[in-house]
Amino acid sequence: MRPQMPRIYILDRYLLKQFLPSLTVACVFFTFIILIFFLKETIRHAVEKNLDIWIILELCWYALGWTLTLTIPMAFLLSTILSVGALNADSEIIALRAGGITYPRILRPFLFIAFVACIFLIWFSNFVVPRFADNMENVRKFILTTDPIVAIQPGQFVNLDRSENFVRKIYIEKSIKDVVGQGETLKNIQVRKIARIGGIRRLSELILAQEGRKVLKPTAQGSWMKALRLTKGYLFATLSDGTFQRIDFSNGMLDLNIQERAQVKEMKKIDDMRSLTLPELVQSFETTKTYPDAAKLSLKANLEINKRLALSISVILFVLMGFPLAIVNRRSGKGMGLGVSVVFIFAYFAIFLSAEMVCVDRTIVPPWFAAHAANMLLLAATVIFSLRRLNEISFQQMLRKVLSRKKKLVDLP
Repeated sequence: MRPQMPRIYILDRYLLKQFLPSLTVACVFFTFIILIFFLKETIRHAVEKNLDIWIILELCWYALGWTLTLTIPMAFLLSTILSVGALNADSEIIALRAGGITYPRILRPFLFIAFVACIFLIWFSNFVVPRFADNMENVRKFILTTDPIVAIQPGQFVNLDRSENFVRKIYIEKSIKDVVGQGETLKNIQVRKIARIGGIRRLSELILAQEGRKVLKPTAQGSWMKALRLTKGYLFATLSDGTFQRIDFSNGMLDLNIQERAQVKEMKKIDDMRSLTLPELVQSFETTKTYPDAAKLSLKANLEINKRLALSISVILFVLMGFPLAIVNRRSGKGMGLGVSVVFIFAYFAIFLSAEMVCVDRTIVPPWFAAHAANMLLLAATVIFSLRRLNEISFQQMLRKVLSRKKKLVDLP
């Protein structure tokens, strides 16, 4: 006779069958929304510059790293509300309760998946995401520095190019496409060069021109260089010795050479904590002791470590919060579940993202408290919702138990 599968596993499999598909859909949904929201400008520049589609896909792939650390906790809250809410709406929760199965027993498979996801996120955020973040920044800079003239938009300042010591920004009033050919003429151009002079960042060069065109110039090596050829204008510059210089090219032209880099590789800065793995973050406490802003960098490193841990733990807390929310009303549909989850997600991340402001910028609270404040509030809300709406334990029952124990202690001789 073939042995039957234990009942405990049948229940778990059934609950996970309801939970895992909605978890996958919610994770894809939130990931897509966040990727589009944060990368839309960079993707637009890549499309305008006719870059290869694989560059855009590479950018999205590396952006998945930090995105998943945000969307996985969101997905757990939404999927818990939707899956448990569907079971509750179909009276399956009532049937399970009538069969003697408690709420903690129903919640157990959801918590198991959340615990596995928590362990995964701790490893993923500390060892994989930093490498992804580093590569994503390199790809993003490659897109922005490839033919920056294409990204010029009328009516707004756009970064033309930058180096360690200066950044050049360009503004145009309008652009007119040529009737013949593929070029265009830029009208009323302003180029500002902001450089570090005497330890202070200031406007070091200003170019005003009535017209400009993109051109290709041959180099001595036989290659071609892109440049912006300006006409009918003036150049004003402050030299290193403090003297002022004025160049009149109203009857001539001035070429702004645009150096394109085939690949952008920069040394990882110690203050970019997101691109540091956990061992590198721990090592940074010693590395930054000689830095002028050592105290601030130490706070940022401590905060980054705690934020990664807090986001990982939030997966479990979101499941604990989503379960009582889904039991509230049997007739509340999926629309209400989505609305409630969005409200809690917005409130949670509003508090979570303000951690650096209250910890590093103003040093109001210590790093561990700033990073885990959202989790502590979420845990308090979870306890309140669970006690009030699951009816397994009520405040009155807890109060009666406490008072009865005190009375027994008083009655003892």
